[in-house]
Amino acid sequence: MDLRDKPVSLRKGIVSHFARCCVASLLAATASTACRADLVGDPTLRVGSSGRYFVDGNGRPFFWQGDTEWELFHLFSAPDAETLLAKRRDQGFNVVQVMVTGVYPEWDSMKGMKPWRETQAWLDNNPLTPNEEYFMRVDAIVDMAARSGIVLVVGVYHAADQDKGRITLQNAKPWAEWLATRYRHAGNVVWSMYPHAVADSEPVIRATVEGLLEGGGEGHIITMHPDPSPKSSSFMHAERWLSFNTLQTWSTGLANRDMVAADYARMPAKPVVDGEARYEGEDGTTPLECRRAGYWACLAGGFYSYGHRDNWMSPPTWRQWWDTPGASQIRVMGGVFRSLDWWKLVPDQALIVNAAKGDVAARSADGDWILAYLTGDTPVTIGIHGITGSKSAEGWWIDPLTGARTPIGRFPASGKRTFAPPSGCQDAVLLIKKSD
Repeated sequence: MDLRDKPVSLRKGIVSHFARCCVASLLAATASTACRADLVGDPTLRVGSSGRYFVDGNGRPFFWQGDTEWELFHLFSAPDAETLLAKRRDQGFNVVQVMVTGVYPEWDSMKGMKPWRETQAWLDNNPLTPNEEYFMRVDAIVDMAARSGIVLVVGVYHAADQDKGRITLQNAKPWAEWLATRYRHAGNVVWSMYPHAVADSEPVIRATVEGLLEGGGEGHIITMHPDPSPKSSSFMHAERWLSFNTLQTWSTGLANRDMVAADYARMPAKPVVDGEARYEGEDGTTPLECRRAGYWACLAGGFYSYGHRDNWMSPPTWRQWWDTPGASQIRVMGGVFRSLDWWKLVPDQALIVNAAKGDVAARSADGDWILAYLTGDTPVTIGIHGITGSKSAEGWWIDPLTGARTPIGRFPASGKRTFAPPSGCQDAVLLIKKSD
């Protein structure tokens, strides 16, 4: 099927027919996901009224707890993808970042990886000749994710595709239009691109966006995830089509706080996602370093996507890395934020009087709570004036490994107070809430 030989209207009809017929047959073997449909929200993502956060299809605040599974469409069978997605959902992940074609062909050769059933997304590496067999399976995986309440952030192309001449100014728009037409009614799809963050990339970026909007209308939000790091999509922040900023730090350090904070401060306000820090296991990256990056990003007003090294270094071994300590601890982090009205979060570093390097804090806009992340067991002094909704407050230490809470007690919601973290801890989470 060569898109160059068919008018757009005919292409849309062909796609619609294939999507209806093929998804039905492929999903027959995976119908068990349907029983979970009533247990999850509508994974149609939109930007909330403040411009700082996301809401689901029912208008409820949606806390982005992201995962990276770049090769999900490329190297996984539909049943294996279903199993992995179900596991991630049980771990609290509600967003999965994936490349529609896999990382890029050169990566396959470097790592000796073979696609599922030897099918590639593009016949002859040509975006204008998409492989129907490949996309039948993608159809099924997209539907499975929707039934599990999982948003898929789908990468339309990678910088390597442009560098190697696969994506050009001439084919970017028709390729993107074909893709967006096929998934026009898949509400759980968010579109992304992975270009170099330079001016020379902008014509292809704009052509891709034109194709996405013409094929899918405005039913899907769009972002951009520049590669390589450290870069942010905010180099085109003012573009109206850019629904939210995604950045890549490729770091375990404070760049995960500082880059998010910089994008958070931009106007107009847009959500910020730290979409690619260091992967667990990458060059010795520890679970501690993964969760630190997550808390730094979220308490700076953004969101965070976790990833394990082998999601792209060794995808076929997925059963060996899908239940790691890092994933478990990001689940704990998600639980901490979801226990609060997190969408009211305001970063406020001034709450910490004697902050050690890496200590961060935020409060709710209505003064109901303070949340601080501490990078060690050194006592910390907090300005309790951040609590304005009550004359008294109470606090808890939260173990970032398990989520267990240790009560601190009740105290006046005024002045300053010093808190001593559990002795010997590597890091700690301090929650202070108004007392009723």
